[in-house]
Amino acid sequence: MNMDGSVKKGVIISFGVFDGVHVGHQALIQRMLKQASELDMETVVLTFDPHPALSTLGAAPPSITTIEKKIELLKTQGVSRVVVEDFNEEFSQLSPEEFVHDILLGKFNAQEIVVGYDCAFGKNRAGDKWLLKKLGETYGTVVEIVEPYKLNGEVVSSTRVRNAIQQGNLDLANTLLGRLYSISGTVVSGKGIGKKLGFATANLQTNNEVLPPSGVYAVKVYVNERLFNGVLNMGIQPTLSDGEFRIEAHILDFEGKLYGHCMEIFFVKKIRDERVFALWRPFAMLQAVRNKRIIIIKEKGLFRQPQ
Repeated sequence: MNMDGSVKKGVIISFGVFDGVHVGHQALIQRMLKQASELDMETVVLTFDPHPALSTLGAAPPSITTIEKKIELLKTQGVSRVVVEDFNEEFSQLSPEEFVHDILLGKFNAQEIVVGYDCAFGKNRAGDKWLLKKLGETYGTVVEIVEPYKLNGEVVSSTRVRNAIQQGNLDLANTLLGRLYSISGTVVSGKGIGKKLGFATANLQTNNEVLPPSGVYAVKVYVNERLFNGVLNMGIQPTLSDGEFRIEAHILDFEGKLYGHCMEIFFVKKIRDERVFALWRPFAMLQAVRNKRIIIIKEKGLFRQPQ
């Protein structure tokens, strides 16, 4: 009981990297929420930044989601609290027993722990689901292990999502994520070529580490609290560029300045790979090609709302 006389709710906690917050993670969270509803408890997700693999292995896989997007997605799922633990040298040295006793039970007062089948914790990832079960029995805490979530007979994992995005299989990636894959960042100044052609573009500077292959994509663009259709060119733009990698979006039916604004881009479908146009082609012809492409995109119905 708190000092004001109110009863403090018990806590159901889960911990892990939750990179991508894919449908497997979502199934685990829904299990937590169901338990919490039945027992009138609070749900807490403990995640880590930087990635624990930097400490244990010296390198980490590229992140599917930024830490900010991960928190947003977890809260959207209905989690009461998302806590980001600084996975520093001191924290990495905690033994599995210390992690459970001092952090999960001591810091969060967890009455129940819900984790995936492949959980690992403590120094050098020495703890696994079997040790967690044993420690739960020792400390009188309920431990539930959620079995792997499968799609088309294969386990859904962050690795599978990451590979699908990097290989350009957006249909699979979006299915595994349960939503359209997106990247976000700040609009920065570009070379102004699009403006000269009569269709200004927004150049995105992003911290996202996992990107699909270079090319032209039908996208949804969320900016200024509104959602627009758009066309994204991602790559070195071999015809007009200086060879520098750029992420450049033309937002359909948008007018105004975007420099310095935050923007999120949802990948709907790839239109084509990057290609070199003849340098003699007049700007007017390039603009006509662009207009025709947008008409085709609209007619084919390539845009759909992100979920």
